[in-house]
Amino acid sequence: MFVFAAAVPALMVVVLGYVIGYAVTEWASVLLDSAFGAPLGPGVPEVVGWLTGLVLLGVVVRVLVDRRRRLRRSLRRARLHGQQAEVERLEAALAARARRHQDRHQK
Repeated sequence: MFVFAAAVPALMVVVLGYVIGYAVTEWASVLLDSAFGAPLGPGVPEVVGWLTGLVLLGVVVRVLVDRRRRLRRSLRRARLHGQQAEVERLEAALAARARRHQDRHQK
């Protein structure tokens, strides 16, 4: 079950990137054809679409990982400076994320 819980959102991101990359490449091909009389090859939009999808997936994963790191780094700084209210707020945010993560794995 966990495989589907992780694979479905990832696949949706890849497909979104594919659609965007394919559409932009088709548009560029039409522009090149009208300007120079030489469109892109028939398989180019497909390749560009998949590459765009994979790049988008990498960007999304990077953003999510960086967000978690920032929360943990902020928590360490707040503890170091003795900002108890900020420590409690950040601990609550991390605990809520952990609960959501755990709930997803138990279903």
